[in-house]
Amino acid sequence: MQAHVLRLAAALVISSPALAQNGPPDSLTIAGIGGGATLEPYRGVDTKARVLPLLIYENQWVSVALPSVGLKLGSTGPVKYRLVGRFGFDGYKAKDSDYLRGMDRRKESLWVGGAAIWDTGMGELSLEVTGDAMGNSKGRMVAVEYEKRFDFGDLAVTPRLGARSVDRKYVDYYFGVKPTEAITGRPVYLGKSTTQAEGGLRLTYATGSNEMLFLDVSGRLLGKAVEDSPLVERRYQASMFAGWLYRF
Repeated sequence: MQAHVLRLAAALVISSPALAQNGPPDSLTIAGIGGGATLEPYRGVDTKARVLPLLIYENQWVSVALPSVGLKLGSTGPVKYRLVGRFGFDGYKAKDSDYLRGMDRRKESLWVGGAAIWDTGMGELSLEVTGDAMGNSKGRMVAVEYEKRFDFGDLAVTPRLGARSVDRKYVDYYFGVKPTEAITGRPVYLGKSTTQAEGGLRLTYATGSNEMLFLDVSGRLLGKAVEDSPLVERRYQASMFAGWLYRF
């Protein structure tokens, strides 16, 4: 799954007040399972499907939604601050498609940085700045997202819009072609920074006082610098993720 899936588990708690409110007020523990698929932009790469265990734990100091972790730094009025770390599933192996044969592996990485979350009263606006802590791409990214929840009894509907800026190093690592990798039909390509537009819709349905079902769909326009890469066959990426959660 892509980055939005890693933030999804924590967002699900917000989207389901019944789970968030049922239990001790100073902490919560939620577990479950989810599965989904991502339509990858790389040439010849099949849609990637994954099944992931979901574990959420939150108290006054930390927010854990594996494989992401947040350290709470306090707040200023309606704005909350976090140190964040999340594992990203970007990357590929040469065996993923015939077109990628001869390419070096592009590794997944750990992204670490800071975030600010503003409850505007008319939705939630977040800003996140992270960098590649493992040094695989040595890249940085900045993401802005706005979402608004609408409640219809046990059903909650949460649309969101956002933008993500990725720097030259990120694009060069994940979508570039080095001189040693170039062949006929796959020329050398040097990455440039770009901005990507994102949108999604999350549905949650409380099936009991302690459990819920969810469905999340999302799409991302990759930006011109990524679209121009010879490794890319489509200008967008799409994901779907669904599952079940239970609060202990």
